[in-house]
Amino acid sequence: MPLMEFEIYQSDKKKMLITGGSGFIGKRLVQVLLTLNHEITLLSRNINATVKAFKGKVHVITDFSEIEDNSEFDVIINLAGEPLARGRWTKKRKEKFVESRLTITANICELIKRLKHKPEVLINGSAIGYYGPHKDNILDESGSVVDCFSHALCRKWEEQALKAESSDTRVCLLRIGIVLGHDGGPLAELRLPFEYGLSMQISHGQQWMSWIHRDDLIAMILYIMNQSDIRGAVNATAPNPVTNKRFADTLSQHLKTFLRIRVPGKLLSLMIGELADEVLITGQRVMPAKIQSKGFNFTYPELNTALDELIGLPLK
Repeated sequence: MPLMEFEIYQSDKKKMLITGGSGFIGKRLVQVLLTLNHEITLLSRNINATVKAFKGKVHVITDFSEIEDNSEFDVIINLAGEPLARGRWTKKRKEKFVESRLTITANICELIKRLKHKPEVLINGSAIGYYGPHKDNILDESGSVVDCFSHALCRKWEEQALKAESSDTRVCLLRIGIVLGHDGGPLAELRLPFEYGLSMQISHGQQWMSWIHRDDLIAMILYIMNQSDIRGAVNATAPNPVTNKRFADTLSQHLKTFLRIRVPGKLLSLMIGELADEVLITGQRVMPAKIQSKGFNFTYPELNTALDELIGLPLK
């Protein structure tokens, strides 16, 4: 989506604090917010690289202690967290997943507590992993949960974020699905075997993939900023999830493949353990019920239209 098309979400200029602004989602979000003339402060470990990435148009801090008590932020967006989908979940890595999320979220809550001017909203990242692995159950924001590591991680993360809620500040918990976009992210990994002519299905292929185009996710964040009655959990997924088999079939329409392969679920479990068991060979059929009930419209509600924009029109 061209940046100018986000202008339908234009609002009064806001002062924003963002964590995770250099990541796959955050970088695109910051570009859009700058186009809409908002004032951005980013928390980053690398000041020079971040300033260069955004051409000096953002203010960069390395620690929340640099923020004075009388500083003003209208919106705080927390997207920071150690990536989950990079190899086996060892005990040490799982501890890092939890620590990286809870620590920065707790620091945000402490910051809000001491700020004299409270933000209007904290939009805090979470994930559809909150629901745990499901079969065909349709899950809205009140959907049932399965106790597992990913659920426990997201539950603790959300509980920490909700400590910032008050009469001054609403808290929105974005339960984000598989984010498809340009320049990296899950799609770059998912399409890799297809680039070599291999249409790859994972296990039986009936597990659900709840996905969202990155620009729809950005638009959703902008919409939440401007809708004061949206709070609590918000499923950040497209309204039409697909099975893994359907995903592979649709991707094969956009990339020329010669051979269909199926990766056995047991092999993945042996290779990468819980990551396979809770993410790759299981899934969640998640629906964005709350945001749709508030009038939000998706630009890319169907996978084929999303892939048309991200890869190109289907092959003939």
